[in-house]
Amino acid sequence: MSQEIQNKKNENLDYDKVTENKTVNNSDKINDETKHGKFKTYISSRRGKTILSMILIGILGAGAGFYVGTDVGRSLPATHKNYNKTKVLATVGDNKITGKDLARRMEPYFYYQGLKKLSDEEVATQETSTINYMTNLEALYQAGVEDKISVTDDEVNTTYSKTISTIESYFNMNKDEFLKRFDLSENYIKDSLKKEMIATKYLQDNSQVSEKEAKNYYNNNKDDFFEIRASHILISTYDQDGNELSDEQKEEKKDLAEKILKRAENGESFDDLALEYSDDEYTARSGGDLGYFSKGDMDENFEKAVFSLENKEIYPKVVETSYGYHIIKKTGEKYVDFDDEKDSLMETLSNNKQNTLLQDALEKYNVKINI
Repeated sequence: MSQEIQNKKNENLDYDKVTENKTVNNSDKINDETKHGKFKTYISSRRGKTILSMILIGILGAGAGFYVGTDVGRSLPATHKNYNKTKVLATVGDNKITGKDLARRMEPYFYYQGLKKLSDEEVATQETSTINYMTNLEALYQAGVEDKISVTDDEVNTTYSKTISTIESYFNMNKDEFLKRFDLSENYIKDSLKKEMIATKYLQDNSQVSEKEAKNYYNNNKDDFFEIRASHILISTYDQDGNELSDEQKEEKKDLAEKILKRAENGESFDDLALEYSDDEYTARSGGDLGYFSKGDMDENFEKAVFSLENKEIYPKVVETSYGYHIIKKTGEKYVDFDDEKDSLMETLSNNKQNTLLQDALEKYNVKINI
């Protein structure tokens, strides 16, 4: 398998939404149940996760943070770049993506930026995202055509009307001005929309997950849904301004943490000790309670310690993380109920199917990128 394909497999494209056309994924998000404690480094991998976002702003090649000005952005974009229109930048099967194709998407992007001067790195990042978008789209489109996915002219025309309406609003110009400004045609935009609609429908039709399928996954992977609850007392190794303490100061903090640990082991109220000493102000008010969490939610050292405990047991050593020193007590354990997890699990399994469909398409149509 080529390195280009492998690299593409690890990249997800996310454009701003500019139409009401539905897509198959959501942005990366933190599950609502996740606590706001400062020690969670990432969310469990079973949570919903973006795989591919194909929003119709892709036809413009535009990203977030644009500036549109009737008087300035329209007359003189601060950033521009000329492309070799005949150079082949990527191939998807027999289809070639050229500098002309990239320019059609980058030029509206530069225009969107108005007087904002983009760095070479920002331009290169946008170019890479745009090429990835175009090759992902083409591979999925070809897979959709092979799967006999189709959309009607009426569907395309409806989406086209919505897209043009948004374009006119964003660019402060009418359709004809827009097409002339960027050397585009109505047929080009409609063809691009049709490809997106077929690719999206291909993903949607082939990534449905039933409740039964989700329940089977839940039953066969029960350990993934095991959570424990814990409380902690943090003795921070940073000052009030966020600066890391000296080694000597850290030793003093560690000595304090060890003294607090002994007091907790000797029967003093963990809640009271947390309220008095913990530098995690968010949890100190509730006795250091971190709520329920799964493996993968916490710092590695913290997790290793807490998952070794019996219920109501205090870990016999001070645990060091990048945040400081922790005294840890396990306070509960449970399996997440399937009904509580069903929706996010079905979404994740659907995203996994989409990811597989994308990877298969990239490999099947021998996607190569030459930039």
